[in-house]
Amino acid sequence: MQDVIVQVSFIFLCVFIAVWLASKFKFSSIPFLIVAGMLVGPHAPEVAGFDFSLVNNNEIVELLSRLGILLMLFYLGLEFSLSKLASGGTSLLLGGTLYVFLNVLRGFVLGWFFFDDFYEILIVVGITGISSSAIITKLLVDLKRTANPETRMILGILVIEDVFIAIYLSVLGALLFAKAATIGQTVLTVLIMVAFILLVMATGRKIGRTIEGIFNKCSGESFVITLFTLLLVTVVVLKKIHVEEVIGALLLGMILAETAHSKKIIQTITPMRELFGAVFFFSFGLNIDYRLLDQAIGIAVVAVIVTVIGNAVAGLIAAKIGGYKGRRATTVAFTIMARGEFTILVAAMAVAAGMSPVLSSFAALYVLILAFISPVLAKNTRLIHERLVRVLNLAARNKAAQ
Repeated sequence: MQDVIVQVSFIFLCVFIAVWLASKFKFSSIPFLIVAGMLVGPHAPEVAGFDFSLVNNNEIVELLSRLGILLMLFYLGLEFSLSKLASGGTSLLLGGTLYVFLNVLRGFVLGWFFFDDFYEILIVVGITGISSSAIITKLLVDLKRTANPETRMILGILVIEDVFIAIYLSVLGALLFAKAATIGQTVLTVLIMVAFILLVMATGRKIGRTIEGIFNKCSGESFVITLFTLLLVTVVVLKKIHVEEVIGALLLGMILAETAHSKKIIQTITPMRELFGAVFFFSFGLNIDYRLLDQAIGIAVVAVIVTVIGNAVAGLIAAKIGGYKGRRATTVAFTIMARGEFTILVAAMAVAAGMSPVLSSFAALYVLILAFISPVLAKNTRLIHERLVRVLNLAARNKAAQ
C-alpha cells in the first residue's frame, strides 16, 4: 500500500510541475504533461548514471487515465446537450461525414507515399485520420468555447469520428490478427452503435427526466456518489453492447444537460475532470520512447504539414456544409487538428501485429508535434481568419487586374 501511495504522489507531483510550467509560459498544459510522462516513464533517459524511469504504466496509472478521459467527454456532453446536437440536423451529419472521408483519403495517400504494404497504409490512415477527443475537449474547456455555436459542429464531427473508429477498429483487428470476425459481425456491431446513438438522441429528454427524479432525492454526499456511480455503470453497460465507453460518457453528459441539475453536475464534475484529465495526458507520455523518434522525423514532419493543410481544408468545407461561415468556420477547422489517444492505440496494434517499428515512432512524434501546434492554432483562430481573408482578397484583386 505504501508503494502505491508513493507512486501516486509522485505522479501528481510531476503533473503539478507540468501544469505550473505551462501556466508560467501561458501555454496549454497538454504538451507539458506529455513531455513530463516521457521524462519519468519507462523510456526515460539516464543522466550521469541516474535512471529517471520512476513511473511505470501500470494498472493504477491506467485506471486514473481512463477516469480522466471519461470525465472529459462527460463534461463536454454536459456543456453541449442533445438538443443542441440534434438541431444541427442533416447538414451537421453530411458535413461531419465528409470531413472524416477527406481525412481518411488524405491518410491513405500519405501512407501510400511512404509505405508499400497495404496493411501499413491502413495503419497510417488510422494514425493520421482521426482527431483526439480528449485533447480537443480540453482545448474547448481551456479556451472557454464550450458554449460557442460552432462547438456543435466540432462535437458532431467527434461523434461521427467515434462511429468511424468502431468500424475501422473492427476491420483492422480482423485483418491484422485474423480473428473470427466476419463481415456480418462487423456490420452488426456498427449498426448496433449507430442505432443506439440515434435512439438516445430521440429519447434523451425522456431519459433525462427519469434520471432527474433520482437526483431530486439526492443532496450533498449522496449526489456526488450517485453521479459518479451512474457514469461508471453507464459506460460498463454500454461496453457490453459494443458502444465505446467514451461515447457512452459523452451521451450521458448530453442527457444530463437537459435536466434541472445540469449546472450543479458541472460544478461537481469540474474538479475531477481537471485532476484525472491531467493524469491522462501524463500517462500518454509514458508510452513514448524518445530514442526511437529519430527513425521517423522526416515522415512525421511531412505528415504534420499535410495534416494541418488537409485538416484545415476539410474542416472549412465541413463547417460550410454545416452552416458556419467566416471566423466560426475557421474555428471549427483549426480546433480539430490534434491527434492523440486513438493514434497511439492504432500504432500499438501495429506493433502487436509485428509490423514496422517505424510506425510506432512516427505515431509518437506526430502526436507530440501536433500537441504543441494544435493549441496555438486553436487559440489564434481570429488571427488566422483575418490572414486568410486578406490573402483571399489579395488573390481576388490580382485576378481582377489580370
